[in-house]
Amino acid sequence: MDIPEKYKHLWEYWDVHAFILLSIFIQIVLLFLGHFRKTFALRWMQIVLWGSYLIADLLANFVLFHLCNAMDDFSFSNAIIAFWAPFLILHLGGPDTITAYSIEDNELWARHLLVLAFGRIFTFYALFCSLPNIRLLAPTLLIFLVAIIKYLERSYSLYKASANGFRNSISSSYRKLSLEDLNPSNQAFYLYSTCRPFFINLSPHLELYTKTRNLINDMPTKEVWRAMSMVLGYVYDEFYTKAIINHSIVGYGLRVLCSICIFLAFWLFHIVPKDDFGKFNVTITYILLVTTMCLDITATIMLVFSNWMVSSLLSFKKLRNWSVLLANCIVRIQNAWHKRSHWLIKMPQLSLLNNCLNISAPNGALRKSMMNWIVEKLGFAQEAKLYPGWRTIINESYTLQTLLPAHANEEIIKIIISDVKNCLIVIRYDQVVPGYAKILKFNKLDWAIPTFVELLDGMSLDQQVFIWHITTELCFYWNPKSLHPLSPHQREIKEEESISRVRKCLEIMKACKYLSNYMMYMVLIRSEMISTTVQASPMLFYHAFDEMVKFIRNYTMQNSKIEEVCRKIMTTPIVWTDNNRSLFVIAREIADLMLKIEEDERWQVLTMTWSELIIQVAKNSRANMHMKQLSSGDKLLTFIWLLNKLVETDDMFHIILDIRGN
Repeated sequence: MDIPEKYKHLWEYWDVHAFILLSIFIQIVLLFLGHFRKTFALRWMQIVLWGSYLIADLLANFVLFHLCNAMDDFSFSNAIIAFWAPFLILHLGGPDTITAYSIEDNELWARHLLVLAFGRIFTFYALFCSLPNIRLLAPTLLIFLVAIIKYLERSYSLYKASANGFRNSISSSYRKLSLEDLNPSNQAFYLYSTCRPFFINLSPHLELYTKTRNLINDMPTKEVWRAMSMVLGYVYDEFYTKAIINHSIVGYGLRVLCSICIFLAFWLFHIVPKDDFGKFNVTITYILLVTTMCLDITATIMLVFSNWMVSSLLSFKKLRNWSVLLANCIVRIQNAWHKRSHWLIKMPQLSLLNNCLNISAPNGALRKSMMNWIVEKLGFAQEAKLYPGWRTIINESYTLQTLLPAHANEEIIKIIISDVKNCLIVIRYDQVVPGYAKILKFNKLDWAIPTFVELLDGMSLDQQVFIWHITTELCFYWNPKSLHPLSPHQREIKEEESISRVRKCLEIMKACKYLSNYMMYMVLIRSEMISTTVQASPMLFYHAFDEMVKFIRNYTMQNSKIEEVCRKIMTTPIVWTDNNRSLFVIAREIADLMLKIEEDERWQVLTMTWSELIIQVAKNSRANMHMKQLSSGDKLLTFIWLLNKLVETDDMFHIILDIRGN
């Protein structure tokens, strides 16, 4: 069917204008979502940002090429169309808040430079076609200068964040900051300068490392959380934004120059006679200029009130008193503007028991109400297949679905930081099981050590996470008011007991539950983050999950509450066989053992266990995975990995001995 001629003419008139407006809108989206991704990184935000990032360059190049085709010789509109071309190169340069969506994009800096050459050719062609009309030549050249600067800034930032560029920058001199300065931003930048080598598996200078470790050990828990959040912010900015070039002497000068050129171009365009340009074209041009000015002002405000600016002012030796005063003013404004002084660290959640109940339900996903289903879908819950390998023949496969993410609260961070700083749990890579003996010994539970060692002997790290996840689920949903048949310590909470003690126990229980679900998510969905996964583990995971599903079906508990399922699991006798090493059976046995312990001690043991596991997983993870993880939002494992790197004693202790020995 042919398209009517009136619609063809309408599209021919509107196509360039519509695409230019769309390009402007995408630049606005990239500026703000690129800024918020560092702190919030919601799922819908990542999808919108990803789509905008992919479309932005393609759209700018397409419109630039289309502008050249739209140039009509001997037309007054050629001059204003040529004026639009530099704006598209400016859009190719992108906003300051995002240069790369993923870490792999930084390796394309050379190709990005090559695109600039073609952009310049199209722009010069448009300028040539607009001659001899030179009324807009001056503002066109001014915007073109700004576009070239912004484009080169992005290319340079991509190069500095690439593997070779980042490695070369490690040896370059960074600003020297004094530890005596009490400004928190100063200390955070000092930590950032120390931790940069860790991302390419290098060690910092020994003297710098020692000062950094002492600095963290002297900080209270909240200060460590705040400082490490700022450190992760610095690292994110270096890999994914223009911060490296923007926060330099050259960058500050270019910022002033670009702002002057943009405002001067607006003024020159405003005073030029525009009667023969067409009202609609003039309106589009004003939209381009005003939007560009607003984006530049917004980016300048973000730059001035950033942590980078504070650290730059504190390192400025001349006019020291004025720079410190200005830095303190910026910090006060930051504290007044931001409700939180730390990042919202997202923790994806995956519960095996919830998945078992959903899978065992007669109607599957329809068991839930439509509203709950919509909420889950709007939450962009992730799914993963859990199925056996090709060596066995099992007909059924399972699809696991994540829960809505949680956020690391103060209790979780306090648990992790305390264990890292105080070195309460120190495990060698080849001695995983004795760590549990140390936990039980610490809690004066020597009677349980032989059973723990026997049950967990030979288990890999991911298998231990699987076992302790099921154990935590069973303990969490066990009703504390009911007496366990084998536990002399289980008792109802009396009215005269301290309310604060009960609240404290509930906070610890929630922290353990969040950590348990988070680690289960990392093992089953983000297994690439855990380098200790062995080949047999996926098969063992499948059999354990299959056993849990069959248990629920055999006892016809498909429509039961999760608390009832846990009670049935714990009260059903365990049948051991010589060849039965099911992870589900081992978890039931450990949970039964944990319920014999008094409630406060039980959750203290579980807390220390999960702290040990997550620290161990973080220590075994690879640096390049954490570089990628910075842009995803779930940075808890990166937070722990980096903190452990800054305070761990084992590796640095051997370095010190080697140096002194030589």
